[in-house]
Amino acid sequence: MRLLFRAVFMLSFSGLLASCDTLRENKLLITAHVQTNEIEHPHELMKLPIFGHEMIFKKIPEFSQRSISGFEPFPDEKAPGYYGVLLQLDTKGRTALDLATRQYRGMYILTMVNGLPIDMVEIDQPITDGRFTIWRGLSQQTIEEMDKFYPRLKYMKSSSRLMDDMLPSTDKEKMNSRRDAMALEAAEKAAARDKERGVVRPPPKKPNDLPFEGYKLPGT
Repeated sequence: MRLLFRAVFMLSFSGLLASCDTLRENKLLITAHVQTNEIEHPHELMKLPIFGHEMIFKKIPEFSQRSISGFEPFPDEKAPGYYGVLLQLDTKGRTALDLATRQYRGMYILTMVNGLPIDMVEIDQPITDGRFTIWRGLSQQTIEEMDKFYPRLKYMKSSSRLMDDMLPSTDKEKMNSRRDAMALEAAEKAAARDKERGVVRPPPKKPNDLPFEGYKLPGT
């Protein structure tokens, strides 16, 4: 997808937007809205002034924070102290994004965080892998808030023992994924500290796969 702009929106529709702090007290809200036209019912649309022009987007998002399985932040090169993120969507979000990027090719997707427009990209090809990038505009506080709910991509593991690429989709799977990711991250940081201090620890013992492994029967 092609990045459209890298400047902070200054919008005058405060009545449409809720306070960031108010929303954050409840839950981090991330939504992605596709551009559309006025053929649809007016109450399903939101009209926003962008770059001096009125653009129309669907009120109902293509996906929200509930479809996020994991994320990875990166520095916003144009705005020091701010970040972009790569989102990995679950099965439901991946399907919705795939359909939207096929149906609305050539249009735009607007990302809103806590009710505020943050970033907008042009749909130039279908997104089939469920990976969506917010290129800019996220504060350190937002990244810390996301860390409370979602694992970092580099620490994510498959939610299935039989399939290596099974993404967590249910609330329980996402909770377990975040727990496992936090454990991996903690182990990685501990190993880095040991390396700096010159501490050598023995590798963890591998549990026996079979209860009688190494046991010899009488007469053998």
